[in-house]
Amino acid sequence: MEFTHLRAKQRSQIERLLASKTSVSKIATAVGVDRSTIYREIKRGKVNQKYNALASNERALKRIAKSAANHPTKSKEIWPLVRHLLNQEWSPDEISARLRIAGSEENWSISHQTIYNWIRRTKSALNKKLRRYQLAKVWKPAKSSYPAGRKSIRQRPKDALAREIAGHWEGDTIRGQSHHHCLLTLVERKSLYTKISPVLQKTAILVAAAVGKELNGLPALSLTLDNGCEFAHFKDMGLPVFFADPGRPRQRSRNENTNGLIRQYIPKRMRLKTLSRARIQHIEDRLNHRPRKTLGYKTPHEVLFNLTPNSVAFRT
Repeated sequence: MEFTHLRAKQRSQIERLLASKTSVSKIATAVGVDRSTIYREIKRGKVNQKYNALASNERALKRIAKSAANHPTKSKEIWPLVRHLLNQEWSPDEISARLRIAGSEENWSISHQTIYNWIRRTKSALNKKLRRYQLAKVWKPAKSSYPAGRKSIRQRPKDALAREIAGHWEGDTIRGQSHHHCLLTLVERKSLYTKISPVLQKTAILVAAAVGKELNGLPALSLTLDNGCEFAHFKDMGLPVFFADPGRPRQRSRNENTNGLIRQYIPKRMRLKTLSRARIQHIEDRLNHRPRKTLGYKTPHEVLFNLTPNSVAFRT
């Protein structure tokens, strides 16, 4: 069976065009599919009487996974889904685990090693992804100016270390080609839920404002940062702030690891000024709806908002 579902990017395009009152005929032309496909997609993807691209993509992937689960002898059907999830930056281990969760029969599964072997046999761009998964990370401490009056990480509440309560965050900035622009990255320690904010000028005032904006409406009990001068206005961030020891990035391991995932989408030499807010939101969604081994293969979104894997099997 050919894998014919719409891609996540196409579903997002449909959602935007529907919001702007574009006709189904024009949407079909823009997306490059038949009108009947758009009608079916709108019908399947409604949440509270409104089309939702993320929900529709989730349902489509779950249908495919269940179809393969009910027909284990037709193993070729699963490979287009595996390819699709690899293109969403899921690792073989994450794919294997979530397919087991989505599968409706216990005797259906695919191991991460089988996926690795399949990638090696596939002469395509997937081989580059395989090499990236296997590359070791090397930590390079950044030069810093220590903010005056800072509190040490050793003064951080004990429940922040235990990761049993949501609301304790880690933060950092990553830069691209220019040192004047940066992205603020915030990661919630319990759930790995990630927020990314563009900062067009890497100043302490703008970074502090971005922290307040991104954490508004989310559990926010504390924030742990590195000692960069861009965090000098930490007192204006609206929550208790603590600083890691200089040259100890692993004290903020959740944030550092997530920054590595973000680099899959944003290379170091990229001009951050060219990044649209829609693209940044897309990266956020990818990270927050990607299963993590450290979360028992739940997604950050599921953990932070207390959802079950059965109710949200796949998102992209």
